[in-house]
Amino acid sequence: MRLKHCLVILSSIVILSACKKSVPAERDILGSITITSPSSLGIYLNGTNLRIQGEASDLNLLTSVRVEVRNKSTNAILFQASSNTGNVDNFAFLWNWTISGVTAPITATVKVFAVDKLSNEITKEIDISLSV
Repeated sequence: MRLKHCLVILSSIVILSACKKSVPAERDILGSITITSPSSLGIYLNGTNLRIQGEASDLNLLTSVRVEVRNKSTNAILFQASSNTGNVDNFAFLWNWTISGVTAPITATVKVFAVDKLSNEITKEIDISLSV
């Protein structure tokens, strides 16, 4: 009889420990980035202001947005900036850079990065021309 009780208790423990409520993983929904300025057709001169503007959106809630401007041929960083977004699904960004260090015409890449609360990153880039 005692063995029977032990088996019932042991069976109950095994069954109860196998019963766990599973929480489904949060689904990643691809976000988007729109760059409205600068224009990839423009030529931007050393010493003038380059306005980097647009919008990032992600239904998984954005945590940060950043930009890098790099020399396309050397990959050297010419400008970078970032903003914490505060867990929003839509974020309008605006950074201004007074173009400096350009001694000859170059192609530069403006690349915007957005990171959501699941640590997923999306990017959007355009090439622009910088000149003296």
